[in-house]
Amino acid sequence: MFALVAAVHAAPAFDAVAELEAAKIEIAKLREEALSFKAVASEREALFSSSPIPEPMVTPSFKSVQPGVFDISGMAYLGGIVGGDGKFLAVHDAKPKEDSDLSSGDPKTRVSMFMLPKKEEKDATEGLEGGLMHLEFTDLAFPDPPGIITGHRSTDLESVARIPGTNLVLLCESGNSADDACNATRADPKHGLPDPTWRYDATASKTDPTFCETPPPRIYVSEVTAGEKPTVTIKQEIYWTEFYPGWVNVEATAVGKWPAPAPGAPDLYVFLWAERESTTIHYTELKLDANRIVSIVGPNGYMHGNKSFNLPPPMSQTLNRPIVSLDVDDSGGIYAAAAYDNDVGDFGPYNSAVYKIGELTFHPEFLGFPMVEIYPEPTMFAEVNGFKVEAVARADKVPVNMYEDGEASAVSGPMTFLGTDDENYGGTLRPINLTLADLEHDEL
Repeated sequence: MFALVAAVHAAPAFDAVAELEAAKIEIAKLREEALSFKAVASEREALFSSSPIPEPMVTPSFKSVQPGVFDISGMAYLGGIVGGDGKFLAVHDAKPKEDSDLSSGDPKTRVSMFMLPKKEEKDATEGLEGGLMHLEFTDLAFPDPPGIITGHRSTDLESVARIPGTNLVLLCESGNSADDACNATRADPKHGLPDPTWRYDATASKTDPTFCETPPPRIYVSEVTAGEKPTVTIKQEIYWTEFYPGWVNVEATAVGKWPAPAPGAPDLYVFLWAERESTTIHYTELKLDANRIVSIVGPNGYMHGNKSFNLPPPMSQTLNRPIVSLDVDDSGGIYAAAAYDNDVGDFGPYNSAVYKIGELTFHPEFLGFPMVEIYPEPTMFAEVNGFKVEAVARADKVPVNMYEDGEASAVSGPMTFLGTDDENYGGTLRPINLTLADLEHDEL
């Protein structure tokens, strides 16, 4: 009994006062943490509240989705020119009267160069990843026609035709369906120009008696460089009336080439064009002499004529502009674009198609004699709903890093690109697929 009592008295005694103090300290800590959490929550609530934006911040405003990207009226691929791979020369359909209406006083851009987007480059100066880039040529001076003031500006450039294998391009005015006095009077039998002693003004007010909305259309032969500092230089002008006096509204042009018929013989070129609301392709001989002077020969050349194709339904029912662009690729294939425009405003909706309509061949019986073959109906097509296509360009050997995640040293096969003029919605440039009529084949 004594031993048991001694053992109990040896155990440590329970200190109630100490335990109570420890509990008070713990409760005080918890209270401080709760107050701190509440303060943080209050700060976050204030930070993310929908209270008015404090000064000096400004109210958010809308910005253009496509700043500086113009409507594309025509374009040509520049592959093969030094620095030209993956680049296109494009034109825009501004008119002198539109320039004079601008409050800024700066004329609208007529010609620009586009560069395709490419994957991330090690050298950031090569371009921006994922972006279509463009460069404006704002210093081009287009000569005034005799007797007409244009402010040295072109009128309604609607197409670009590159002369294959060269750095020469044809920048082509359309004629814009003009029928005013400065076009109706054909005093000059060679150029179809007004009497140079008269003085018309394409920049004047429409109520001015001298106002000339659309001077006689011209084709500007221009030299292009596409390297580090791209340039466009106008070398020569050709009036449509020199070989096609019945122009109305030519929005589609192209230049094709056959191989030389014999070693040492000059290359054979053909100039093709079409009115916007027609399915007829006109063509005539184009000559390029040793001094790089261009001649569009007309009826007196070895080749001159026209051929038509049929636009089958439903395209014939949904596209009121059957030919708004032409191009001839390296293999001689002839491609065209068509569009629908309701002509009552600049908000759409639009619809378009791109198709192959013919090829450059040789006569089956007369060996070596070149021919322009236009198919009865298009054989390849792509519908482009919601966009107003005004330019088609075939491109070969596009750097692979500009259409897929490959290396820049690799190149593509033939590809088809389109440019759009979507009026109030701007413009864009995109690659598309063309499909055979039997839907059994796709191509880039």
